[in-house]
Amino acid sequence: MERIPETELMKKKEQVLSYDEADFSEGEVNLINQINHYLLRKSISLSEKDLIVDLGCGPGNISEKLAIKWPNTEVVGIDGSKEMIMRAEYNKETSTQKKYLKNLRYICSDIKDIKSTKFLLKKKIRLLVSNSLIHHITHLEDFFKTIRSLSSNITINFHKDLKRPLDEKSALELKAQCSTKYNEILTNDYYASLKASYTFKELRNFTLENDLSSLEVFEDGDKYLIVYGNV
Repeated sequence: MERIPETELMKKKEQVLSYDEADFSEGEVNLINQINHYLLRKSISLSEKDLIVDLGCGPGNISEKLAIKWPNTEVVGIDGSKEMIMRAEYNKETSTQKKYLKNLRYICSDIKDIKSTKFLLKKKIRLLVSNSLIHHITHLEDFFKTIRSLSSNITINFHKDLKRPLDEKSALELKAQCSTKYNEILTNDYYASLKASYTFKELRNFTLENDLSSLEVFEDGDKYLIVYGNV
């Protein structure tokens, strides 16, 4: 199936609310566990000296889980949508686990402009994470240019995203499955995201052709791709 890019930012309030109100907790917990497993396998422990950055943080679901999992670190969630950042701040303030989120803050910035912000002055990023961000980026070079600019020799990258279905029939089947759990707005957004996602071959070839072979790309089941490692 040919890739059809979608809008890079979720700016509509109804989109943001639909996304925020949906229960993605199973996949989010799975991502945190995958990151933790990778760090343990590499014998990497995170401390108060370390900074974790969640790119494309949306309403802060992953950011909050990162902050709770690694309470001694500083966690920064970044999103280009003001509506998303407003929702993330609201969720943090109203969370029943607010007392565990003191190490978490948010920044509203387009990912292509992050390098001009000041939040990196004190600490290097130790862990750079994104979930369902890559497919929002129209051109892959913009995503990889950003993670290159943010990464140092100590930075671990861990980015998970949807995998584009092989054909329209498969995409429609996944859309139908989504519609049984989520509302029409979210279902349509998911369908658009499936069509905007990259394939394993596209991501892997890009890393090999652009001096990024230190990054691993692998398929996580039938629906997801993961890019991880150092740049």
